[in-house]
Amino acid sequence: MRARIVKLTLVCTLLTVTGCTLPGAASPTPFTFPTPNLTHTAIFAATPTETEPPPTLPPAEVPSSATPLLAILTSTPDGTEPTPTAGPSLTPVPTSTDRRPNGALITAAYLSTPPTIDGSLEEWSTTGYRADSILSYASSSWTGASDLSADFYVGWDASNLYLGVRRVDDAIVQVSTGRYMYRGDDVEIQLDLDLEGDYSTTLVNSDDYQIGLSAGNFDSLPPEAYRWFPRSVEGRLTSVQVKAVKTSSGYDLEAQIPWIIFGHTPAENERFGFALSLSDNDRSGISDWQSMVSSVSTRRVADPTTWGTLILEAPTAQ
Repeated sequence: MRARIVKLTLVCTLLTVTGCTLPGAASPTPFTFPTPNLTHTAIFAATPTETEPPPTLPPAEVPSSATPLLAILTSTPDGTEPTPTAGPSLTPVPTSTDRRPNGALITAAYLSTPPTIDGSLEEWSTTGYRADSILSYASSSWTGASDLSADFYVGWDASNLYLGVRRVDDAIVQVSTGRYMYRGDDVEIQLDLDLEGDYSTTLVNSDDYQIGLSAGNFDSLPPEAYRWFPRSVEGRLTSVQVKAVKTSSGYDLEAQIPWIIFGHTPAENERFGFALSLSDNDRSGISDWQSMVSSVSTRRVADPTTWGTLILEAPTAQ
């Protein structure tokens, strides 16, 4: 037996030296660990808890007439002043950064006596404005002003911004809350606190706000307010008062929004970028975003240059 073991050992040693294998045995496939890269890193990255993005609407085509007027400037590629040449001189087009060129100027009346926030608009005797401009990216389900439109009023004092909205809507539908209230009937305002400072900035930043106001469904869902932008402070706004009253043609809504929500102290004659818009859903019992009208026909959700202008009216001398 010992001789057989020695013999087998000698055979295996010979096969190893010659690089051969025993019958039926395959050489093992070499294994190496892959070099870490971005794809592998992504596999172990934290998974977002949100399953769906917040309301980001497709961009609308902006009419050329809404493009801000810019001065005509000329320069050489290296940035130096060009050498004057003969020919007619160009007169720069004057620019103004205290007002957007989109839509009519909206005035927030100074209210020495604040309105009672109860959904009734009888107290509002200030100038009213219309929100009935259908947005091109949200028009496929809109059939006209009786389907969705609104008259609205804006007021202010040192503590609050006030809104009164008379909504015309042939079907009141709201089954969504919070960040998804736009999938039902809601009212939204956008406010750019630094109109002059970022007049040409086409992306929202920390001084640009988007706030939604929902009337609820006049049954199980109460009125509420929600802030989408700035994203860093997104969430429900319990300090905003919202009340609504159902009418034969839609509903009336009032809101009191504290200036502290915007981290801002208002001043008379101050101007802001501004748009008031309304989302619509006519599909009973279903969460869906079907159409939107606005006070500004150029309105795009994340481009402040497409909003209009709001001015805070000075208090009337007593």
